[in-house]
Amino acid sequence: MSALESGAPDDESALEIVHARFPEVFCYRVPPLKTSTGHRAEDWGLGNPQLTGRADLVAKGSTLEVRVFKDEGGAPAATCPVRCGPGSPPVDAVVDAVVDSSRYFVLRVENAQGRHAYLGIGFRERDAAYDFKAAICDFRRSQDRAATAATLRAEAEEAEASGAAPPEVDMSLKGSITISLGGDDAAA
Repeated sequence: MSALESGAPDDESALEIVHARFPEVFCYRVPPLKTSTGHRAEDWGLGNPQLTGRADLVAKGSTLEVRVFKDEGGAPAATCPVRCGPGSPPVDAVVDAVVDSSRYFVLRVENAQGRHAYLGIGFRERDAAYDFKAAICDFRRSQDRAATAATLRAEAEEAEASGAAPPEVDMSLKGSITISLGGDDAAA
């Protein structure tokens, strides 16, 4: 059985799918939280971004990676993995919208050793920020649907293997119901 048929590809053989590309993102150093209400973009020094680059949303198996690049070529400057599935942190813990703007987000970026830091990103236009958020939500919903489909498939295969017939559905009309077909042309 191949990795595509099993529904759980390993990291090396997983196909990478680019869900969205953003040609301009602004990256900021995120200070520690002052209150429990959430991060505020106004605390970042929005006039002086640490980096102006681009971002790609790339799906690889059940993980969506937000990759931030300094320039057109080369390796990503930062990668934020958004994992879906059992035992994964909620999406809001990895990609969090700030409380004072719809164009800025806080990413929980990780390096190869698993260490993490927080990076603020922002978009010039609200449309790009909305597309960013929508692409992440769409990916999460597609992973939820795939998990539900796998569960239903396993239940159907189990029922088929046990030889149990599917339950019969009674579609007969109950009581005194009258259905008239055709029509009375005089009423028109």
